[in-house]
Amino acid sequence: MTLEAAMAVPFFLCAVTALLYLFVFTAQNGQAYRRLMEKAEMLAVTAGQITGDDPYIRLYDYETAELPFVSLFPVRNPVIRKVEIRGWTGYTGETFAGNGQEEMVYKTPGGEVYHKSRDCTYLKLSVHMVSAAELPNCRNESGGKYGPCEYCVRKESPGRMVYIADYGISYHNSRNCQGLKRTVMAVPLSHTEGLRCCSRCGA
Repeated sequence: MTLEAAMAVPFFLCAVTALLYLFVFTAQNGQAYRRLMEKAEMLAVTAGQITGDDPYIRLYDYETAELPFVSLFPVRNPVIRKVEIRGWTGYTGETFAGNGQEEMVYKTPGGEVYHKSRDCTYLKLSVHMVSAAELPNCRNESGGKYGPCEYCVRKESPGRMVYIADYGISYHNSRNCQGLKRTVMAVPLSHTEGLRCCSRCGA
């Protein structure tokens, strides 16, 4: 082995290790965000006991990702996680009817749209159980076929019975799959920056 090759191999191994570390950190970051959201939802239940005019609960988490084997020139990437959720403080008719108040809309954690109606069909899941043999012939309300759920199916084969939703795009092996659940939050319209209006209930 030449001197150049002997020097290149350690650098290559360090680069591969650092890349794998970034993938692992990305997965751990998603898990940490979900844990932060769960804490916020638990606090939202007792928000009525919190004094103050702001009904929103905001939690922050800070972490620094540092690549391994880079002690001479350390590479640090700060990661700040923020979760904002409205406390379960109830509402009055004036809150939604107007009376000078800002319009309230609905969204789900991680959703890409906001909804003007709490009764929007995209927020209310109508779940049915069908056999795996029937699945290829099932269609959702948009006429599309159902693919495997990324949470409870992945690369596994569908069970003898699976669960589908009228407006869903995936089939599920478990009725308790998180893909069949909706956490709906009422927020002011000004808190929906970056989200587009639902094409069904906002038209």
